[in-house]
Amino acid sequence: MKNKPTNKFFRETISSPKKCDYKDCLEDGIYSAPKSPNSKEKYFFCLKHIKDYNKRWNYFAGKSQNEIYNFQKNDFFEGRPTFPFSQGVNSKIKFEFSFMFDKEKIQFKERGKRFEKSYDLGFNNEINDSLRLFKLDHAYSSNDLKQRYKELVKKYHPDVKNNIKNKEKMIKKINNAYKILFNHTKFR
Repeated sequence: MKNKPTNKFFRETISSPKKCDYKDCLEDGIYSAPKSPNSKEKYFFCLKHIKDYNKRWNYFAGKSQNEIYNFQKNDFFEGRPTFPFSQGVNSKIKFEFSFMFDKEKIQFKERGKRFEKSYDLGFNNEINDSLRLFKLDHAYSSNDLKQRYKELVKKYHPDVKNNIKNKEKMIKKINNAYKILFNHTKFR
């Protein structure tokens, strides 16, 4: 037996348009507006009066100071979109978990000691290349980075007279590497 489509979702209301809910207005109220926040009751206004209503709308009308404060305090977290880790959304925050997922056994297991000394886990190729260019190790500080940057710029600056070729290219590489490493130090 086939399912018959129900008409309750597709019912058209054939009625005369509602009049504007504004006092003494005789125009058709074709624009709806809520009577209060989180209310299903609606006003119907004409274009002129819906604009006035929207200008005067106050979401916090009827709420106490404590409710307004709690809304503002929690809205920072509640109004943000969330993404599951499975989508692989990149984050600037480097999470270091003490457990890892073992794909062979399909379970989580605690990381061994061999992972503690592996510094390459949080570094990508750009950062490793930049560290090689600056001749820094993975435990560099921002002061080490700045000092090494100044030395390299003095050496490869185009205005300095020496027999080094392609100074302009090298300065671009140095500046790009400095930018990458400087941004990386912010999020370590």
